[in-house]
Amino acid sequence: MSAVTRFAVAGLLASVLGAAAPGAAADLCLQFDGMSCALSGDLGFFRFPSTKLPKNAKKAVALHGRACGTGTVTGSAVRNPAGTLIQVGATFICDATAGLISADIDPASTAVGSTHAGDAGFGSFDLNSSCTVTIVDCAGEPGQL
Repeated sequence: MSAVTRFAVAGLLASVLGAAAPGAAADLCLQFDGMSCALSGDLGFFRFPSTKLPKNAKKAVALHGRACGTGTVTGSAVRNPAGTLIQVGATFICDATAGLISADIDPASTAVGSTHAGDAGFGSFDLNSSCTVTIVDCAGEPGQL
């Protein structure tokens, strides 16, 4: 087999195998803040690694990640029955204090910089404050090198 033929076969195999591979899930990073929000800055930053938000109605995915850079966050994202909203809910621990977050994400607007409605509570399991939730670039995660 000539070098040209081997190169052509290798290119064909790479394109076929590449097309068959599923797309890698991207990290989802959310920033909670706002005038009446209990969270802001580092305390309002949440990273969910390798997350694929649900694409179909009534589907759910588990969420696990980091809160405020070094804490933990666990929850779920559910697509509503009409398929028009992704509802995110999670509990987190930052600085040995528990909290709760909730966000309503418009599936048509999940790009970095898009803003959504949310609620949060810190120090209690009560969604007692309204927040603006922004999908942000994960490069700004606090507490990471």
